[in-house]
Amino acid sequence: MFFTELRAFHAVAQSGGFVRASELISRSQSTLTAQVLSLEQRYGVELFFRGRGRTARLTPLGEKLYETTIQLFSLEKDAEALVQSAGQNKGGTLRVGAISPRWATGIMTQMMKRYPGLEVNLTLDNSKTLLDMVLSYQIDLAYVGAHLPNTDCEMRIISEPEIVFAVSKKHPLCTKGSVSRDEFKEQTLIQREIGSETRNLMDTALGQNGYIPGRVAIFGSREGALQAAQEGLGLAPVSTDEIPENLQVAKIRAADFQIYGEIHAVCLKSRRDLPIIAEALEARA
Repeated sequence: MFFTELRAFHAVAQSGGFVRASELISRSQSTLTAQVLSLEQRYGVELFFRGRGRTARLTPLGEKLYETTIQLFSLEKDAEALVQSAGQNKGGTLRVGAISPRWATGIMTQMMKRYPGLEVNLTLDNSKTLLDMVLSYQIDLAYVGAHLPNTDCEMRIISEPEIVFAVSKKHPLCTKGSVSRDEFKEQTLIQREIGSETRNLMDTALGQNGYIPGRVAIFGSREGALQAAQEGLGLAPVSTDEIPENLQVAKIRAADFQIYGEIHAVCLKSRRDLPIIAEALEARA
């Protein structure tokens, strides 16, 4: 009974409400309500703040329990996949994360062609967020820029793109192709969000080589930074493989150094032998 109640709790937490949860797992709302209430009463705890509307907000204890049930039911799916497929995956779901569609779409296409019944979902975010999602079982495989190994993860390098500055094609430095330390003092550095591996690598290189910008503007994402560079607002650090062809920007380099990123395919070590994850991990972008 406890496991059934946990499943009911997980469905409500995942859906954000009892009505949506009942649709998700094909169980009546009254049954779900009774099962969650039974769980709360048995231990004398409160897992949801009940509102008058159709939503149910997690209490702090509920949030902690939800973190556990995410892993619990993900592992249940893994066990089912191992027993059911035995290496012959023809269905199910593969959840992929990537810092750019460039690194994931090729693999996703290969897997979908090979297994017509496979559902593939893509999440785009920065390296830190995606790694956290792998660790918390929210995605199965991620393509990230990560230099520090994680003992819980299998990490395989798939590319080493150069990191440069994107500038407007009308920018004075565009024809020169590089920026010196003195010239950099007069420029605006367009920064991405905290957690971006590109930002971290460029910040380290700038500090080591004494490159200090005239000012810094933060635009919160790669897309925002590139758009700002296109508008002539400054220099945006970016991987050479992440500049869209239709964007009116040029690439320039620092006069005194070059830096390269590392793109890794990442999954949990405890899940790397699952056939569908193992095959995707071996694929190449």
